[in-house]
Amino acid sequence: MALYPLAPHAPLLTQFLHKNTNDVPTPAIILDRALIKRHCEAMLRVCSDLGVGFRAHVKSHKTLELSKLQVSAAPSQPANFIVSTVMGGEQLADYVRECQGVGRESSILYGVPVSPSAVPRLVDLARTLAPGSVNVIVDNRDAFVAFHDKVKESGVQIGVFVKIDTGYHRAGITTSSPRLPALVETIVERVGAEFRGFYSHFGHSYAGNSEDNAAEGLIEELVGLEAACRVVPASYTGKLVLSVGATPTATAAQNMLSSGSPRVKEFQEVLGRLKEKHVVELHAGVYPLLDCQQVATHARPAAGIGGLSKENIAIRMLMEVTSVYDERAKPEALVSAGSLAMGREPCKSYPGWGIVTGAMGNSGTGSVYDESGDKTGWIVGRISQEHGILTWEGEREKMNPLAIGDRVTIWPNHACVAGAGFGWYLVVDSDEGKGDVVVDVWVRWRGW
Repeated sequence: MALYPLAPHAPLLTQFLHKNTNDVPTPAIILDRALIKRHCEAMLRVCSDLGVGFRAHVKSHKTLELSKLQVSAAPSQPANFIVSTVMGGEQLADYVRECQGVGRESSILYGVPVSPSAVPRLVDLARTLAPGSVNVIVDNRDAFVAFHDKVKESGVQIGVFVKIDTGYHRAGITTSSPRLPALVETIVERVGAEFRGFYSHFGHSYAGNSEDNAAEGLIEELVGLEAACRVVPASYTGKLVLSVGATPTATAAQNMLSSGSPRVKEFQEVLGRLKEKHVVELHAGVYPLLDCQQVATHARPAAGIGGLSKENIAIRMLMEVTSVYDERAKPEALVSAGSLAMGREPCKSYPGWGIVTGAMGNSGTGSVYDESGDKTGWIVGRISQEHGILTWEGEREKMNPLAIGDRVTIWPNHACVAGAGFGWYLVVDSDEGKGDVVVDVWVRWRGW
């Protein structure tokens, strides 16, 4: 962690605590703690109702505070995490040790196929925690053998998951690959009980457009890992963990608690069959924050507490208007940040890089852009490295005028990327007053 020093928390509190968000420098990221808590509680409640485990991915926010909210403070609730960087595991180590010290189940999964250069740091991390509580994923026999040889020399125990490609075609090995049996047999032969099971990430679920699409993806993942189990040799006597999810499919699990979904019966049959022999767990990362990409999946109902709607996006980007261009063919305004703050990932539901929320500035905001409605409002229509161009969509006569110095908040397309450019988040709480006063500052981890 010494290689990646973080901003000290105390001076940040001195500068920002109790300030109105109208009085803080821009650009900044604002997180609504109340919304985040609801999303986290909903995920844990769904997993409890389904009788499955949960593994919290922390890559979206990379903060200790939100990591704790994802697993709750209940001693009976396991605190199992996924990280996308070794640094993330190192930052979680103290908390995991604390959990293990009071008898609480807690572990860390390094969630990308392990690279040779990462092994020494993973070994060092494993030495500080209970045996076997650091885990990796592999999808290639040669890579596993090289990894295992290094770990064996160290004498530490590190668990191994096999990454199964259930259709995303990013990382993973397909169940139809002739190389899968040899990979699993080699792992079982060399690490025995440290073989944990199978892991899938259904990243292409973001292409879905309905609750049925998300449910279909969740079922497809479970069936895919069930197929993977068939290659496990009889010599393995442990209980496999089948870890599935991406936020659209994992959060779609709440649809499976209602008979209103046409896929409920099929899902329950598959899940029940797998739970007889294996441990099933869901994993997800961006669900506490949400973003425009998530809303565009329509993976679960928009209505109700924690619904999948823009109003429940817990991350907003605070920016200032620095110039206006009403004379252009389409009215535009310049804001104080570009792709280094917002990212440059598109959203399938509209032609922009962020949507102005109307929560601040531009007084008299009557229209917030609704891609499923009349498509009238301000969006980030163009973007470059340090500049964002807000464009007015819809009839000019309906425009909500912007003035230099106005503050606007923007829902980002992809929360994970939007957060990467910031060293800390300003935290508000909409359950405490109007939600425009900073109640905490969460320092974001940095580095790899």
